[in-house]
Amino acid sequence: MTVNIQTGDIVRFVWQAGVHPTVAENGTSWATFTPSASRPTTDITFNTAGAVPYYCSLHAAPGQPLGQGMNGLINVTARTPTATLNAKEAGISVSVFPNPSRGQITVKLDQKFGNGDYKLRLSNIIGQEIRSVALKPEAFTGGTVLDLTDLRAGMYFYTLLVDGKVITTKRLVLQN
Repeated sequence: MTVNIQTGDIVRFVWQAGVHPTVAENGTSWATFTPSASRPTTDITFNTAGAVPYYCSLHAAPGQPLGQGMNGLINVTARTPTATLNAKEAGISVSVFPNPSRGQITVKLDQKFGNGDYKLRLSNIIGQEIRSVALKPEAFTGGTVLDLTDLRAGMYFYTLLVDGKVITTKRLVLQN
């Protein structure tokens, strides 16, 4: 089995049955562990990029081709950082009012930062994007009015993006 992950990700090994001492071939990714009924899961965090072959020391051998015995490969790639701009340094601020709101809000940008592509992304509290709105030049003068009356009451987060880069994220509360 091959698993592809990024640095910082966690792989959970889950015991099914029997005895299977699990070994990382590189000898550095983890100390050998043996899942069992009393220790049914083992979580390993991968902070270094690279290929990590692993095997059950009772049912496979180091270097054995994948699929011949109990072995696998974890490919860890470096996580690509998300580009962000510092809102203070960029001199950009966004405000949404009224907040809390009953659904009709005004989005106002205090200063324009170049001729970029400006968007407001609205997300729920678990990070799912609910709506994305392109902001037009009027957002810099009088503001842009948005109708969110179709959304349930609760807490949301709005994020200002310029050319796809996160500038700032703030909280919005919608009431009934």
